[in-house]
Amino acid sequence: MFFFFLFWLVFLIFFFFVFLSIFVLFGFLDCSWLGGFIFFDSFNYVFLSFLSVFVLGFICLSELVSGLIFYSCLIILFSVFFFYSGSLVVFYIFYELTMIPVLFCLLGFGRQVEKISACYYLIFYTLFFGMPYLFVYSRVFCFFDFVYYDFFMSFELVFFLGMCFLVKFPVYFLHVWLPKVHVESPTSTSMILAGVMLKLGGVGFYRISGSLNNFSLELFFFLSLVSMVFCSFICIVQSDCKSLAAYSSVCHMGFVLLSEVSMLYYGKSMSLVMMLSHGYTSVLMFYFIGEFYHIADSRLVYYLRGYFNISVLFSLFFGLTMVSNFGFPVSISFFSEYLMLNWIGSIFYFGIFFLFVYYLASFYYSIYVLVCFLIGGKVSFIYDGRSIVCLPMIFMAYNFFWFVFII
Repeated sequence: MFFFFLFWLVFLIFFFFVFLSIFVLFGFLDCSWLGGFIFFDSFNYVFLSFLSVFVLGFICLSELVSGLIFYSCLIILFSVFFFYSGSLVVFYIFYELTMIPVLFCLLGFGRQVEKISACYYLIFYTLFFGMPYLFVYSRVFCFFDFVYYDFFMSFELVFFLGMCFLVKFPVYFLHVWLPKVHVESPTSTSMILAGVMLKLGGVGFYRISGSLNNFSLELFFFLSLVSMVFCSFICIVQSDCKSLAAYSSVCHMGFVLLSEVSMLYYGKSMSLVMMLSHGYTSVLMFYFIGEFYHIADSRLVYYLRGYFNISVLFSLFFGLTMVSNFGFPVSISFFSEYLMLNWIGSIFYFGIFFLFVYYLASFYYSIYVLVCFLIGGKVSFIYDGRSIVCLPMIFMAYNFFWFVFII
């Protein structure tokens, strides 16, 4: 009876994965379904939906708890519908719906009592900063579809609409919920949260930024630069690996915000590339940290030592992940960050100083974590086969498609 149930569960998960894959590929046809309820208006959202389905497949291969797989499927389904929403109301509905499976994963599968406090933070930040969106929408907008969403608004309106999505970036000052939720959630939920749900904030502000003009961008520049620099130094002093990876996500998404408000065509494209590279890299980071936690029963950086002596393959993949995290050449994150470095150096010379400090700090904490993990005495045994599932994610983080832009 157990094997029969397991067979049907695997079959249903496989069917759902295939259905989502086919549905995402329909985005290349540039069509609209269900009377505009599902609207394929940009290849950017197709690529992000492909990232979501890719992460779902990775979780299905690496996760053993069926409940977490089920809730992960729900989150990915809501996220794909969010990326393909043709209405501002449906856009907001799916944005908030993704929070419910995360709460179930956090409360049902979290191990410590602090998970209740993390849920309070998640609900408060998401709903409190989502209220201005509904208020402004009900007072100002008299239409519903993104087809007609092509006009300039005042800075105040953009700010209140953007606050709803800046929480899920998250930018500094609105980031407090993210480390708490990451620390208390299981590994697969952290992978979904970093790889997919942070992209919801990026895509939401990507939509809203279409109404920005070249004025009143100083606040967003300030938020993005502060997010990158401050959180890099916070990462240096972290002792918990999951908290370090969470603050690292805040750093990278600050760079995404800087790209989205750059008012350049390639800046918008580079924000997409940054979100893709951060999605693949952060998923791998949380996967490896979860594996180390299951082996050593600790997430402290100082206790996770000596893995190079017991598994060279595992250490190689983790090394490639951390190297990709600080934008090493050949990774796609390097390509996007390099172009934005040229842009900010051409219009805001003092911004080079902020980016230099950000790169220096991110390089330091990434190399520090890598050295701590690899060097030391033998601690335990790792099965090399578990790391093989990381190979497609490593390929996507270092894929060769970005060479086409140079050629």
